[in-house]
Amino acid sequence: MKSLAVLAMATLLLVLFFQCCPSSSSELPSIQVPTEEAATPPSEAPPEETAAPPPPAEPSATSPPPSPTPSPEPTVPTYSEPVLLAQLEGMGGTVTDNYEWPACQKAVFYWRAYPDSIGFASLIVHLYKVGVEQRASLVNDFAMDVSTEGLSGAVLQPLSGGEYYFSTENTDQPWTIRLECQDGMAPVGTGIDLQGAGSVVTDNYELPACQKSVFVWSTEPDDSGFASLILKLCGDDCTSIVNDFQTDLAAPMEGEALQALAGGTYYLVAENTSGAWSVRWECRD
Repeated sequence: MKSLAVLAMATLLLVLFFQCCPSSSSELPSIQVPTEEAATPPSEAPPEETAAPPPPAEPSATSPPPSPTPSPEPTVPTYSEPVLLAQLEGMGGTVTDNYEWPACQKAVFYWRAYPDSIGFASLIVHLYKVGVEQRASLVNDFAMDVSTEGLSGAVLQPLSGGEYYFSTENTDQPWTIRLECQDGMAPVGTGIDLQGAGSVVTDNYELPACQKSVFVWSTEPDDSGFASLILKLCGDDCTSIVNDFQTDLAAPMEGEALQALAGGTYYLVAENTSGAWSVRWECRD
């Protein structure tokens, strides 16, 4: 009995041993131990150089840029030479033939009356247009002690175009008339500083725009002390700037005329003069 008990105890211990300690063939969890090579941290590689990004492309225009507008060429004025419309000569009182003339703004009549044997010269000239009752008096002048060259002057009378003729009076001596159209003539200078005698239509002059535009003028008296002057400034049309006379003068008659200018080409017309005259233009702006 005692031996059976010992045998049973041994068997129980053997069963407990096998339950607590499994066989070596059973799989056990593996534990990975880091090797020396894996434990060493890897050396850092130098960063690669990064190329600079290219500049952004400009946006393409949807339409071509407008071409630059060319500057306008400066306007060059065109000028013309005077046109001779008539050359007449006669004796005493005469009614001339008809003449066909174009329209002309600066139509200048140059006239001359020759003296008689004692030096007296006189001339009256009227201009008529066919179909028009009104006449234009171009010349009404006389003088004593005239030289053999004669009494002369120049008159401005614009023409509208058509048929014209003259009549002359108050003379028994030879006379001449020359008509020129001077539209479009070039200026001969800038500014005005002129001297003249008798009735004159001047050349063209270039004057700038000026608000305080002053014409300084004077005229000599005749032997009896009488002085007179009519002075017109002409551009697109004519404006009277002087119309004066005085008596019993021992010195020149003088004055200043104010006439604003828009700028451009101008000329002067002197009429009813007693003797030598002068005019000078000044801008006092």
